[in-house]
Amino acid sequence: MNASAQALSIDMMSKIACIPVLFRTEFPQARADLSPWAMDEETQQQTDPDSLDFGFSFPGWHRQLGCGCILLQIHLVRGDRDSGSCLCGISASGHGIQEQFWQVSGITDWQFGGKQVPSESCQQQLREIFRQVGEIFNYPALLPHAEK
Repeated sequence: MNASAQALSIDMMSKIACIPVLFRTEFPQARADLSPWAMDEETQQQTDPDSLDFGFSFPGWHRQLGCGCILLQIHLVRGDRDSGSCLCGISASGHGIQEQFWQVSGITDWQFGGKQVPSESCQQQLREIFRQVGEIFNYPALLPHAEK
């Protein structure tokens, strides 16, 4: 679900606001979109209501990332009102105008797959973002350790 639609508490707003900052620390030319999905009913029925979805686009094509934009999805498990949400996974995928070029997920042991994966240095930068997202959501054990 669009990250902008998930900003329902001050705590969640703060966490959502940190994600573009983390991403731009590693990729300064990226433009963040907190609403990557169309707001029509059909699209909204296909999105995960318990995820924070962000789009990051680059001017033109980012050769080392092997894409022009990245969809970052932070998967949450909703707790009760007092415990809030818990991080249960992160996935990302790199896209061109009409196709997906690569994907990575904690479900697949953080291995990048697809027909045009990012360079090794960009993979490490993305893993660093994932690690820092884990820290924001107080669940670093789920995430890979970036080698910088």
